[in-house]
Formats: sequence, C-alpha cells, structure tokens
Amino acid sequence: MSTLDLEQLKAFVAVAEAGSISGGAERVFRSQSAVSEQIQKLERAADTALLLRSRHGVVPTPAGERLIGHARQMLALGELALHDVRRELRRTEVRLAISDYFRPDEIADLLRHLARHCPQLQMQVTMGQSAALAQGHAEGAFDLALTMEVESIARPRRRATQGELRREPLAWAAAAGLDLRNEASLPLVLLPQSCSLHQTALRVLQRQRVGHRIAHLGSGVAGVQAALRAGLGVGCLNASAIGEDLMVARSSRLPALPSCVFRLLPPPADANPALREAGEALQTYFA
Repeated sequence: MSTLDLEQLKAFVAVAEAGSISGGAERVFRSQSAVSEQIQKLERAADTALLLRSRHGVVPTPAGERLIGHARQMLALGELALHDVRRELRRTEVRLAISDYFRPDEIADLLRHLARHCPQLQMQVTMGQSAALAQGHAEGAFDLALTMEVESIARPRRRATQGELRREPLAWAAAAGLDLRNEASLPLVLLPQSCSLHQTALRVLQRQRVGHRIAHLGSGVAGVQAALRAGLGVGCLNASAIGEDLMVARSSRLPALPSCVFRLLPPPADANPALREAGEALQTYFA
C-alpha cells in the first residue's frame, strides 16, 4: 500500500508556507535542489501537481490545498509519537465550554474527534448556558467555547459570520399527542429567565398576544426534555435538541420562531499553539 513520506511532506509544507522553493529550503535546512527533488517525488506519489510554479514563486494547486491540511496533521502526530516514545510528551490542558443546547448525541463524537486529532490535550469540559459561557470565555475562564446565539426574526443573517459552525431553526416542541385545546393559557416548559430561548419564547408570544404561563422551569436541557416528554407543556428548542419521543408542535396559537447560530469562540492569538490546534480541529469537525 502506498504511503506518504514525512520528509517529503515537511518539504512541501515549508515551501507552501514560504511561497518559494528557496524560502522552503531555508526552513528545513536543505539545498534548493534537494527540496525540489522531494517535492517532485511527492507529486509522483500523489500522481498530481501540488504546486503552481511561476516567476513570482509557488502556490498550492487545489490538490495541494487539500493535502496541506493532512500534511500538517501527520507531521504533528509524528512529532507527538516521537515525544511519547521518549516519554517527553507535554500535556496541555484545554478548558472547553459547550452550550447546553448543542446536540447531546453528538458531544461524544465531537470529543473523540478532538482527542484523536490533538492527543496532547487534557480536556476539561463544562456544559452551561451560552451567555454565561461567553462571559467566562471573555474573562479567561475558558480557552474555547461552543455557544449558541438567537437570530432576529426581523433581520436574519444572510451570510456566515466569523466563528459560525452551524445554523439551526428554533421550533416549538412537545410530547406527541399533547392536547392544548382546553388550555386557556399556553403552558411553557423552559430554562430559567437568563436563557436566550426563554427570552425568545416569551418575546414572540407577547408580540402576538398569546396568553401563556410557566408550567416548568428546568435546570438544564435534559430536564426540559424530560418535562416535555411528561406532557407538562410546550418548549422552545433548537431543532437538534428536540430529541426522542418529542415532536414539533404545530398550532395557530404558536407564532413563528427565528433560527439560532452555533459559534466557536477561539483562544487568544497568543495562546499555546496546542489550543489553537484544538480550535482548528473543532472547525474541521464541523466542516
């Protein structure tokens, strides 16, 4: 089975980042002819051109752009493996905060992806409300944060913004078969008032003058889901958090809801490189 040579990948990454064969040769302490030969061997192995050469230097081809991300990961893992064998592996703690509304069934897969791509990390994970997580991130309590923001119905975003990972519709959720016809006021199952979805639900109901009451306040999304399954009322959830045994509730009494955006709040620019790699790994997971 064909494999990629790490020394050739190292030369390729150096040249691509430097923008020239000579600049790449200086970075890897090799002659220009030796680096050119490494690149040619790599292109033969890949069976395609990886660099576009001109008088002004070199730039990666589309195939080269695809390869460079894999090459950086392979070189980083090779270095980590060597340090581990030598018992020199330096662990870096990452304080990761995740919105309580993030897909519950996806969290384990996301953490496995992060551990696989950044094995040097020791993760400390906190779940909570996005507003508190964003504030904690701003104050330096978290290195990375996956938060959720609610869009405005009047002015929804048309384009992806910085750090945006995923956009989801909000929906009214309830247990299958819940009958609200005899309810004078709409029974609501929500998180406390500090939750953005709590605020959104009340705002749209008040705007449409829909009578409502708080039937249950949960301490977390799992508690809200349990109360909804018990038939205690209607809740406002992002689509992926509606979960098993719940359905989208449809009624003329229920007004339209906006969408929400999940966003990655990155580490500061001067953070440990391992934390920046963790942020990039999260971005690749969603890509």
